[in-house]
Amino acid sequence: MFRNRYKLIVSIIIIILLLLGNVYAVPYIRLIINGQQVYTDVPPQIVNGTTLVPIRVISETLGAKVNWDGNTQTVTVDMPQYTPEAKMVEHYWETTNDNTGNITPPAIDSSVSGTLNSYLKDAYTLLKQKAPEAYKLVCAYISKVSEAETTTDSNVFATTYSNTHTIVFNTPALKMFNNNPYFYNVECIAITLAHEAYHGQQMASGSFEPNNVNCNEATAYTYEYFVAKQLGVPQDLLNWIKTQITNNLN
Repeated sequence: MFRNRYKLIVSIIIIILLLLGNVYAVPYIRLIINGQQVYTDVPPQIVNGTTLVPIRVISETLGAKVNWDGNTQTVTVDMPQYTPEAKMVEHYWETTNDNTGNITPPAIDSSVSGTLNSYLKDAYTLLKQKAPEAYKLVCAYISKVSEAETTTDSNVFATTYSNTHTIVFNTPALKMFNNNPYFYNVECIAITLAHEAYHGQQMASGSFEPNNVNCNEATAYTYEYFVAKQLGVPQDLLNWIKTQITNNLN
């Protein structure tokens, strides 16, 4: 009798361990949403080969509202009709279809130095005349252009900030290239605007890959090359852009 009871207890313990093993005996599961790791009170679990994740944290991270109705035992998830990114994409199509010629270019912030200020105005005109689609892209995805020391790395010429839709030209880079007309001229500013506006489009459309900087840069440089050819820049500059594409693909 004792032996049978012992066997029964052991069997129950083994079953419980197996059941618990199905749920918990897995490595820590990371939850990444739009390239950012998200931490939750209830961690993701694998149950019988199925990954279970908390719906609230995913929904709220993506901008949705989650509500619980205790009376009907119902969870509702409501996604806003328009997100800021969706509005930017919509604005792009409105700009693209605008053939009035009255599209407003990005505002130039007071932080922009005299030389860059002049180059920007001429770059807007150049893009509008020779690369009108790129000009529309710049006007749609960039609201303002400013200047600041974003990094001490003078190889970083400009940076796009998607939350403010602003291009910030890096002051150390401008100082380094100030006496180099090969890199610091109206054409270079124009193709830089196109390059950064393309990043703005990537971010708004969801095609930007936070964990793959090289891929983002390769596609932006490819677009920059296309615009540069429309502007008729020197072959040496075209070759330099092609080198950047190759370097980011390798």
